Amino acid sequence: MKSGSVFFRVLMFCIVYTVLSMNIGYAQTNKKKQLQNQKASIEKDISNTSKLIKETQKNSKKTTQQIKLIESQVRNYENLLSKTGAEMALLEREIDSKKESVTQLKRELSTLKDQYGRMVYFAYLTRKPANRLVYLFSSRSVMMAWRRMNYFKEYSAIRKNQVRRITETRSAVELALSDLEQMRNDKLSLKSDQENQKNELAAQKKEKDKVVKDLKKQESKLRADLKKKQKEANEIQRQIQKMIEAEIEASKKKKNTVKATNSSGTPKPNAYQMTPEETRISNTFAGNKGKIPWPVPQGSITGRFGEHPHPVLPDIKVKNNGIDISSPKGSSARAVYEGTVSAVITAPNGTTMIMIRHGEYLSVYSNIKAAAVKKGSTVSSKQNLGAIDTDEEGATVLHFEIWKEKVPQNPESWISR
Repeated sequence: MKSGSVFFRVLMFCIVYTVLSMNIGYAQTNKKKQLQNQKASIEKDISNTSKLIKETQKNSKKTTQQIKLIESQVRNYENLLSKTGAEMALLEREIDSKKESVTQLKRELSTLKDQYGRMVYFAYLTRKPANRLVYLFSSRSVMMAWRRMNYFKEYSAIRKNQVRRITETRSAVELALSDLEQMRNDKLSLKSDQENQKNELAAQKKEKDKVVKDLKKQESKLRADLKKKQKEANEIQRQIQKMIEAEIEASKKKKNTVKATNSSGTPKPNAYQMTPEETRISNTFAGNKGKIPWPVPQGSITGRFGEHPHPVLPDIKVKNNGIDISSPKGSSARAVYEGTVSAVITAPNGTTMIMIRHGEYLSVYSNIKAAAVKKGSTVSSKQNLGAIDTDEEGATVLHFEIWKEKVPQNPESWISR
């Protein structure tokens, strides 16, 4: 009988499968958890953006702010669909792996049952003492006869052990089948979610087209408003550049500063000279890239960094040195990191702009109704900077920028997601 070797193969398969499953399963569980966390974050963004869209819909007048919010929601649903698709692909790989393990376990179970059947048949043939004697005397040697005699003595225990092996393998098959059934149910649930997300995405795109169509009737007014806002934005950028230059010059006169150098160790020309404390803040700020808090407690990005087509006027491109974050009415801006307020100035539209230095980095907060800090103040992370202004269209939007020396950075790469 080869029942021992078969059980050994089953045992080794279970051990190897368990070890591999633990490693692969751990990696897949981590990946699945990561995807689920990302989906939860996107769903939160969808919920927040939906509230903002409903607020704008209270105004019967169509605005570019509505389009920006809808575009933000479209991006949210596209991201959610992408994450759901990735989760579906991961689940399908898990299902394939589980199917393979079920097939292998069933094969081993079948082998164990066949061998047990032969054992029962052999027991039937040798059930009479005379038959056992014939079996013993047919041995080709004394050693073989001795082994056969011991085999009769141990045979009952071997049969019981074989039954135990069959029971354990059958339990493993049932457990694997149960896991497989749960995975299939999860897949059906994900497919349902995916369909709902596709429907929502289509609805948002349809709503955007409708608002764009209505706004195109006001094209001349839109162009005039855009020209005015671009002029104000350009003036703010000019002021930021001017303040950065002034701070660089002033830093050269400070005592106890560390000379700014390039990666090669050569001095940086026309760079901000930092104190040891500013160097510490600068280094930790850089080390927290992708993890710094949002400049608002709650909001949706409705204006992205870089150059983008206008949502209604396709022949016009709008340049943005930061991001625009739409928030509920009454929201306040907050510092994204510890630092020193280097400027509090009045913007061309009458609102306030606050600039905070974090070593060689700067964070800029525009469209503040009333500043809660003064120039020279030391601020901590998440400290209130002042309420965000709400415009005549009912939009409460913070314009946020991050600079490294004289170069604007993409804030989306810095804030946590």
